[in-house]
Amino acid sequence: MKNEFVKLKADLLCYGARVEKETAKLLEAEYPHFFDKGFIHAVNLHIRDANINISVAEEFSTESPYLLEYRDGAYRITGNGWNEPITFFPKLPHTGTVLDDMARLHSMTCINIWPSTTCCYDKPELKCQFCSLKAEDHAPMDTGELADALKVPLPLVPKEYILNFSGGTYRDPDWMVRYWIDLARKIRAFSDVSITVEFAPPSDLGLLQEMKDAGINVVIMNLEIANDERRKRICPGKSHISYEHYYEAFREGVRIFGWGKVSSVLIGGIQPKEEIMEECAKMAAIGVFPTVMPFRPMDNCELYGFERCKPEELVEMAECLGSLLHKYALDFTQQPGCTECGGCSLENDCYMRQKKE
Repeated sequence: MKNEFVKLKADLLCYGARVEKETAKLLEAEYPHFFDKGFIHAVNLHIRDANINISVAEEFSTESPYLLEYRDGAYRITGNGWNEPITFFPKLPHTGTVLDDMARLHSMTCINIWPSTTCCYDKPELKCQFCSLKAEDHAPMDTGELADALKVPLPLVPKEYILNFSGGTYRDPDWMVRYWIDLARKIRAFSDVSITVEFAPPSDLGLLQEMKDAGINVVIMNLEIANDERRKRICPGKSHISYEHYYEAFREGVRIFGWGKVSSVLIGGIQPKEEIMEECAKMAAIGVFPTVMPFRPMDNCELYGFERCKPEELVEMAECLGSLLHKYALDFTQQPGCTECGGCSLENDCYMRQKKE
């Protein structure tokens, strides 16, 4: 993949895209949830060889230099000299269950599901300032109901499809991890599908072994902010989980799940790039796959109106990270789920380009 295209992807991640009026009508008819707001509902699509997560419904995206339009019989992204045909991922089979409103393909093989939209940190003076989840107070979906619903589509999709679970931390991290353990056990009763889970590190790190034993293949524990004092300002609730405890969880996770089977997100644009690159090096050296996602000022986050991540900085960090992935033998294809999808970040694209050079 040429470096110029990496720059286009960086622009689209940071700026999103406007949608031409007539195109919007076509998309809403075909994809009823196309213009839902929030990070988890941003549009996932394919351009050339890249998965890309693009905001189209947020206010900041109305100022994007890029336009999503229907032209010459195809959906395209145009702007800044680009005219690229895009592909939307296939629709999942209609199930007549809760999955029809929840499950989204984020790549050709990654089914993303958020069974919990309630977070214990989504409270005044506790909420992560970059988070766009709307405050809700209901419990996560019943694990039995969700597992039963998954019995419908899994036999109908290709065997290489995987399940990626994420969502708000209900009650506390330990409660939420036990929820994932229970869900995984129920899924394993009828399927060997690969399972990836995103969660905050539990206080009881023995639960990580239970996750592995329950059949979870890959884990994602997002540190998000490198500097601990900045973490306390930006993530006042979640920063109660200490920086040191994150690294204890990382090391234990790598011991249990294997080298490169643990990953963690850092957010670009709201912290110095030098701190992010230093943190990436620290994570990679112990077998944790770092991912750098750009900050986008979603309408429902406390940092709404804050300057978004600069595309050129995102490229610089991703180039550095691509080199680290080679140095420490961290291959995204060995970590199915969000990390392999790579739609929200650039390091996979830089890794592949560097591999060819």
